[in-house]
Amino acid sequence: MNIVKIKAQVKEYDWGNSSFIPTLLGQKPDGKPKAELWMGTHPSGESLIDGTDQKLSDFLRSDSLHWFGQDHLDWFGPELPLLLKVLAIESPLSIQCHPSEFQAREGWEREHAFRTRFPKELWNYKDPNRKAEVIYALTPVTAMCAFRPLEKILPTLKSLIPVGFAKHFSALDAETSDGKLAQLFEKLYTMKKEELVPLIKEYIDSLREREDLPFSSADGFFLESKGIALTCFEMYPQDPGLFCPFLLNVKHLSEGQALYLEPRTLHAYVLGNGIELMSSSDNVLRGGLTNKKVDVRELLRILEIKGKEVEPVLTLVGKSGRKHLLTPTEEFHLMVCPSGSYHIHDRKSIELLFCTEGKATFTNGGDKLVITQGECYVVAASLSEYQLEVEGNLFIADVPR
Repeated sequence: MNIVKIKAQVKEYDWGNSSFIPTLLGQKPDGKPKAELWMGTHPSGESLIDGTDQKLSDFLRSDSLHWFGQDHLDWFGPELPLLLKVLAIESPLSIQCHPSEFQAREGWEREHAFRTRFPKELWNYKDPNRKAEVIYALTPVTAMCAFRPLEKILPTLKSLIPVGFAKHFSALDAETSDGKLAQLFEKLYTMKKEELVPLIKEYIDSLREREDLPFSSADGFFLESKGIALTCFEMYPQDPGLFCPFLLNVKHLSEGQALYLEPRTLHAYVLGNGIELMSSSDNVLRGGLTNKKVDVRELLRILEIKGKEVEPVLTLVGKSGRKHLLTPTEEFHLMVCPSGSYHIHDRKSIELLFCTEGKATFTNGGDKLVITQGECYVVAASLSEYQLEVEGNLFIADVPR
């Protein structure tokens, strides 16, 4: 056996869309939010071999050399280091940050005793793995990520909270540096409620009055900074994260564009639907706009506070015709196959094949199967080559070794 179908796991989070994932899977929506579809071996939402109760991890380990290949086993062991998801975002996710490899291992070890006494929702670290990720827009996606340069932030804050700025942040105006940016963020996030609440009131009142600041893009597909802040204010009226739409870069991804988020990057997905490929980790340090745990001290410890611009992921069309997303990651790599013919050869990695539109015919020698919309298959690393005929859109996730 060289290819096997798996059953993905659906996650029902409050921010999810009720129809996108059910429609993708050919199911009737039940009115409940279906936020994420997980394909992988992470224990928080492990896939099963289709038609059975067997976990994908157990199945792969039963013949690990065949499914992973020796190079993979030498580097990662009999583990799948990636996690493929579909995100269906109806309302903004929490502001969050993920740890680097060193931070994840250190934090996991440090919290060993804590995990024996407290429930999982209070853990900062769910596993010892770093978490990098890339999101590919299936529909228009609004996201915010990484800090804007301080010289772009300060004029905006002065205009939106002139009283509060003079009272709390005037010392930051002498020079612009990443050190000053860190001071600004830390002051906002450690401010006492009696100071934060009037600051938020001035901010929100100002946003409501500013007709020159758009709520959304002219076509209505994307939210702008003002729209994100006012939308989130209705849910989290006393949260310092309300300022993040003007502290972070707000990015609009058109269908087919992608965004890479390295560890230690503050970010939040706001609206839209996409494919997400990430390290197999569930480590999330939250930074506001949530009812879940926010550990400000730990967030500040792992966060990179550095002003920078953010650009969409570069892509490259390979010899087979697949579109490669160029991400600096050793544990995952995403490819896109729109309608067309693809001869895949010289393979060395286990792969996940996921169809988001139409169908794809997989052929190897005399074996043929059809992958339809919403279906995911795992292909063994030991299979040297195969042919794909795609009528729609297919994604391939592998380990780039």
